[in-house]
Amino acid sequence: MPQPALSPHFLPFAALLQVAAGDVLQLDAPMWLTSAPGVFGVVGGPGEHTSSPTLHVGLSRSVYSAIQNRVDDQVHIRILGAAAQGGTLEWAGELSDIYTKKGPPRSLAVLTALFDQTESTSWMMRLVATMIGLRRTHQLNTPKFGFSLVVWSRLPVGGGFANDLALMTSTGMAFKASTGLDKKRVDGVRVARAMVHGAKEVLGERLPMGDALACALAEQNCGVLIEHGMDPDMHWVPVPEKTFLAAADLGLGPIADPEMLQGAAVGADMGLAHVNKSLKKEKKPMLGGWAQVTPKEFEGGLRTHVPARENGKDWLKAFARSEEEVAELVDPERAYRERASAEHSLREAGRVQRFVENLTEYARTKREDHLTDAGKALGSSQRSLRDKCGIKSAPVDELFAEIGNEGTAAGFFGCRLADSGRHSVVVILAHAHSEERLREILDEFGKRHNSKTGVYLNSGRGAAVIGWWEGVLQPKEEPAEEAAPAPAPAAEEAAK
Repeated sequence: MPQPALSPHFLPFAALLQVAAGDVLQLDAPMWLTSAPGVFGVVGGPGEHTSSPTLHVGLSRSVYSAIQNRVDDQVHIRILGAAAQGGTLEWAGELSDIYTKKGPPRSLAVLTALFDQTESTSWMMRLVATMIGLRRTHQLNTPKFGFSLVVWSRLPVGGGFANDLALMTSTGMAFKASTGLDKKRVDGVRVARAMVHGAKEVLGERLPMGDALACALAEQNCGVLIEHGMDPDMHWVPVPEKTFLAAADLGLGPIADPEMLQGAAVGADMGLAHVNKSLKKEKKPMLGGWAQVTPKEFEGGLRTHVPARENGKDWLKAFARSEEEVAELVDPERAYRERASAEHSLREAGRVQRFVENLTEYARTKREDHLTDAGKALGSSQRSLRDKCGIKSAPVDELFAEIGNEGTAAGFFGCRLADSGRHSVVVILAHAHSEERLREILDEFGKRHNSKTGVYLNSGRGAAVIGWWEGVLQPKEEPAEEAAPAPAPAAEEAAK
């Protein structure tokens, strides 16, 4: 069977493996290489309400994994990291340390105690979360042999691009490959659900489904438009030629407090419970999400059913039993701005649609007013995050004002906090020729605020789109065939 060509996407990783993992992997034997991109949310959120849309983009930078089955029951895991990432991390043991004889992984308490002994609990439990998520969704067989796994991240060190999720997805694809599941069975939606489920069950983390879907299904030079629900509706949205959606990392750390982000998302759901209670009394159809409500309908009477402010304890008394999923997230000691959160949610759905429609129309017509309108949708979303959700930052406002002053004359059309401010990453819609000026602005910003900035313009493909590569990095050279000795002159004559 011929050796498959190594995709250029994997060349840097393959080169690194040959100098940093030759003692872990047999480079002249078959292995699998996988990757998963970092992602960022452009517009939509906070929260992923039923029927509400969000738009995400996959980075050209990824987390890479190499996995190779062994002939024994040993397990060796190495994460190659820079000094800022904690350096190289390693764990070694036996397959029976992780898996029971009957097949499932050992209990979380046993695994936590095991990894505590080597101070590898945090990152090893993330790999366990990946395994658990895949098993719960019937996507992972029990390993029959030990394995060696090497992981390398090319994502920005400071985070902000779903780094943990990209690591889980990359290693999840590797686990699937090494246990013999066929490539044709790779379903990006199922992979995304597995990562979200595993993180919640093992780590108690709620990873955004939109990020997980984009990590699995992103396409190059496209955004992924997702309408959330039990069965998400997804479309690829091409980024027009000669424009870019830049992800600029300001190096400031999280902008929004996690409780503030969750409060804005949960507050909208709490308000929806009040509206549905009123609709039920009036024997009218209930709502599945705020995206089903127009601003006119909201101002025309629905807003009166939503408290401007309500304590979590009071809401739980009325809805804890009927709204169990929302109740899990409600803090009884917190006051929620339900009306403001609801208004942001319903209007944000329209902003996402306007942004996508104008981006698509610009690609078709090349009329610049469509880019201007797309930028206005971003700016409106940013103002709503600040005014309705309380997510704000003076340095971010300063940067946006500077870019706004440059304006469309310099090729800048709009800005917004990516991922609603989970990190200090901002999205900028601009013409391609404005890249140099954008980098200058960010360099000046970094000097003023003593932060390390970075800008990322290129987008990449998702883990389930690329799949995985199987082959040998250093094929053994076949011995050259010996040439037949030349016949003696007498023999030549006899032959004639």
